[in-house]
Amino acid sequence: MNFISPKNVALLVAAGLLAGTGSAVAAGTATPAPTATAKAHTPNPDVAAYKTAITAYRAGHKAADDAMKAAATTAQSTRDSAITVATTPEAKKAARDAFKAAMTSARATHAAAITALGAKPTPPVKAAN
Repeated sequence: MNFISPKNVALLVAAGLLAGTGSAVAAGTATPAPTATAKAHTPNPDVAAYKTAITAYRAGHKAADDAMKAAATTAQSTRDSAITVATTPEAKKAARDAFKAAMTSARATHAAAITALGAKPTPPVKAAN
């Protein structure tokens, strides 16, 4: 049996015509008009205020964390270079003590920055419908 026979070609052409006219018929139909009951979205001002507050809180928290990481990195590199150059055990101990003091200061600065941010903003209560 030969697939490309005149009968099969006629069926394929007919199917193509039907498929092409189906979309033309569908395009000619009218779309229903939007109903008057559709509600327009009005943003809740409490939600907008919360989004602004939480964005500012997160930015402040990230800045405090980044400052802490930078201070820790600086203290570590200073300690490592001081220990490398130190020739006596007392000098190495002084480098480690300076590192500990720098880290204590960095932690205190971080804690103060987080405290200065205040309490984390709470999301608004969802209104009952």
